[in-house]
Amino acid sequence: MESTLLEGTTTFLEAIAKRIDKDNGAKAIMKRAISGDQRHLLHTYGLLPSLSGVRETQQKLWIFVASLYAYYPTQATHQNFGFSCRKLNDATTSGGTERRFRALLDLSLEDIKTPITALIRQMKSKSILVSYPLLLSDLCQWEHFDQYI
Repeated sequence: MESTLLEGTTTFLEAIAKRIDKDNGAKAIMKRAISGDQRHLLHTYGLLPSLSGVRETQQKLWIFVASLYAYYPTQATHQNFGFSCRKLNDATTSGGTERRFRALLDLSLEDIKTPITALIRQMKSKSILVSYPLLLSDLCQWEHFDQYI
């Protein structure tokens, strides 16, 4: 199931990449949707590939990750978000990245968007690659009862 999810997210993000490469207005709409504000989210539906196969409860996650991708369109392969955070921690001198990442692990899915956005912004400033399909896959399983993420 996880490989199917990764394939689906990769295809989804590739379609978004094609759209935002050609249309700066679409890119701006997607970036504004990072906030999670309902009025900005509504504007994204016309830009996104169909989310018909995605559970309604997870559609906002897909839009959130697509928005992060529009903000910082990079693609790492086979590198989870924790690995990207480790690279960020190594690239900075403050040591705050590890503290933020550990705090992130204790958050509920509802509260996770702002800290992830902050980490992505830092990663962009240091040119650290992010695997958005793996990030989305992890977020979709975030509240799994085994807590394996």
